Parts: sequence; C-alpha cells; structure tokens
Amino acid sequence: MKKEEYKILIDTNNIYREHKGDVLLSSFVVWVCVFAVLLFPLFGFGLAFFLMSVLCIGFKKIVLNTIRGNTFKVEDVFDYYKSSLSALCLRICSLVSIILWSLLLVIPGIICGLNFCLAPYIFADEPNIGTFECLKKSKQLTYGSRAELLVIFLLETLFVVLTATLSSCFVIILNFIVAMPLWFNIVVPMLITIFCFFVLILPYFEILIGNYYVNLLKANTTKVTTSKKSNKNVSTKR
Repeated sequence: MKKEEYKILIDTNNIYREHKGDVLLSSFVVWVCVFAVLLFPLFGFGLAFFLMSVLCIGFKKIVLNTIRGNTFKVEDVFDYYKSSLSALCLRICSLVSIILWSLLLVIPGIICGLNFCLAPYIFADEPNIGTFECLKKSKQLTYGSRAELLVIFLLETLFVVLTATLSSCFVIILNFIVAMPLWFNIVVPMLITIFCFFVLILPYFEILIGNYYVNLLKANTTKVTTSKKSNKNVSTKR
C-alpha cells in the first residue's frame, strides 16, 4: 500500500469515527425513503430508481462536506431535488454505458464502471456542468488510479460476503436450539445482510471513495497549476 493510500485510509477511519452518527443517519434516511416507495404497487421500482438517483447525490454531498470539515444537516440529502432530472440522466447514462461495455466482455464493463464511479461526487460538487461533462471528468480523474479503486470495491464486496456468511452462521446456530422454517433460514440472513450493507458498510465506503476523490482532485489541481507555471516560465524565457 502506497503512503498516500494509507493516509487516505487513516483519514477515512478518523472521519467515520468522528461523524459516524450523522453519516449513518443520513444513509438510513436515504434508504428508508427508497425502500418505502417500493411499496407502491405499479410504479414502485421506477420511483425507487428515480429517488435513489437524486438522494444518493445528496448523500454524497454530505460525505464531501464531512471530509472537508464543512457543516451539514441530515436533511441535506434532499437538496438536489431541483437537479433531479440531471441526476437521473447521469445514473441512466453511466448504467447504459457499463451494460453496453459489459456485453462485449466483463473486463471492459468493469473498467467502464471504474471510469464513471466518481461522476456522482463530481455532480454533487458541480451540479451545473452537465451529465457528459461529469462522466468525462470522472474518466480523467480515475485515469491511472483504477487499480486502487478496484481494490476498494473488492474490499466492499468482501465485507458484504463476510456479513452474509456470519448471518447465515447465526441462523444455523439458532436452528440447533430451535428448529426454524425454511423461509426464516433464507429471509433472515438476507435481511441482516441488506441492512448491514445499506446502513453500515456502504456509508463507510462512500466516505473512503469520497476521500479518494477529494485527494485525486487536489492532485489534479496541483498538476494543472504546476503545468501552467512551467509553461509560463518557458514563455518568459523565450
């Protein structure tokens, strides 16, 4: 692990510990709203997709404010309702691109997903720059850093698998004490895993990826500034 990546991990742990309550509550509000609209009989899935596209941007803005030490409120997750169509367009465009590349082979789909994984954070920072500009900027930022981002997503998947395994073991042990019906053995581990993922695991990795984005942004800004100074010095010498 590089020194910069280790520092990002340490910073993320500190941020998570310091603001865990507010971040977890914000995540809980987002996913309660999303799962609540799934109860609508006809358009539940579409409404959930739309709401998730908008509220997740709001949550990412909370994450960025947390990382940067800015003040925020839990209700800030609803701040992007005015840009809801742009947020929906961003999610649809990124998903369609990933699916189309995945039709060729799995690897191009993964690379495409990594290219666009920072687009929601960029949109949260600059909601007026447009969908395709967000995707383009995300691709530029992630260039040369896709391996590190892939490791982060693999770690997230590992935590989900570990949670599912532990919840299944809990049900198996419970069955030795009291015989449970088949539906209980399937539904309970699934619910525990879903709850832990959306309320505990996902917020932490959102902060980790957000922290990575902030550091990439700083590095990119420094690189551009240095390049401009170098060009200016060359022009002056001429």
